[in-house]
Amino acid sequence: MQLKNITIKLSQATAIAIVASNALYAENYVAVEFLQYDENNNRVSVSAPTLSASYDIGTDYTIKADFVHDAVSGATPVWQSDTASGASGRDDSGDYVYKNQEFEEGRNAGSIMLTTRFVNRDELYTGIDVSRESDFDSKSVSAEYMHYTDKSHNQSINIGASFAYNEILAYDYDTGSGASAKETSTSINLQGGIAQVLSEHSSAKAEAFVIVDDGYLTNPHATVVRNYGTAEQRLITENRPDKRTAYGANLKYITMLGDDISYQANYRFYTDDWDINSHTIDNDIYYAMNDDLILGLGLRYYTQTEASFYNEKKDFFSDEEFASSDERLSSFNALTYKASVDYKINDNISYNLGAEFYSQSTGLDATMITTGFKYKF
Repeated sequence: MQLKNITIKLSQATAIAIVASNALYAENYVAVEFLQYDENNNRVSVSAPTLSASYDIGTDYTIKADFVHDAVSGATPVWQSDTASGASGRDDSGDYVYKNQEFEEGRNAGSIMLTTRFVNRDELYTGIDVSRESDFDSKSVSAEYMHYTDKSHNQSINIGASFAYNEILAYDYDTGSGASAKETSTSINLQGGIAQVLSEHSSAKAEAFVIVDDGYLTNPHATVVRNYGTAEQRLITENRPDKRTAYGANLKYITMLGDDISYQANYRFYTDDWDINSHTIDNDIYYAMNDDLILGLGLRYYTQTEASFYNEKKDFFSDEEFASSDERLSSFNALTYKASVDYKINDNISYNLGAEFYSQSTGLDATMITTGFKYKF
């Protein structure tokens, strides 16, 4: 089911930068975390335990590794034949209904990152990421270089790139044969930015990115109805362009509002040649009640326009080359409400608990709970 698109995962446009940011606060640790994600109306449910570790090799190298197993079940809404009439789910006879198609899937993913620090304390980040599920495999490599422009380390510039190669198992739903074939796609991400310490209490970072996707970009499980109400009506797999180029920018601002309160704001703009434009505004505030307890609250707003080849109606498509009824390509707004607790049990062990509630204008709601322990050594 291509869980990489379903589960909560950092986008390629920001992953390198966040890894670089985390490397600035390197420490030796082992952490275990569990994520539970559930959508309303018995749609997607994800259970994902994660194991991660970081280790400093002297003062010039840090290696970090992560492993996650996603167990996903539920149902995804797609166009299907109305089986109440006796037709099969892929039959062209009778009427069509937009309803949930049940599935179960698992995904194993692992990554490893190496931070290298040079004599001038510039840093190079290199990484490998592997993800595997029954019908979707992904392998990626990434690299980023961060250069300090002054001796005080108050300003830095960064440039990075990543390359992903994906293998997708696509089924021949159009002819009803049920045959499958392995398709491939690639994704190249380039980004660069600048970070500046503004004062002893605040800092800012700005980045720009370009993403180029090429190959099989269609969702093999999504369907559209063509020529509805005619003798040529057909229920077939959606069809998306085999290329997509996207551009965008990320802006981040961090400041202290007092001795115990910090605030972080993020803005992301995205646009591509499928006519999807999106804006993300993220706000997080953290309050240190004491040396051991930190409370967090956050609000994220997201909005996007629909793809040029998207339509939710069963009687819309005829002979268009590209067509999709996948609601993830529709126009919608979404709000995410966030809360977190980080508690230091002692100098070596800490505990975290987080909760998010997601509400989308299409009627999709979801909750996500994370909990875990970290052991520093």
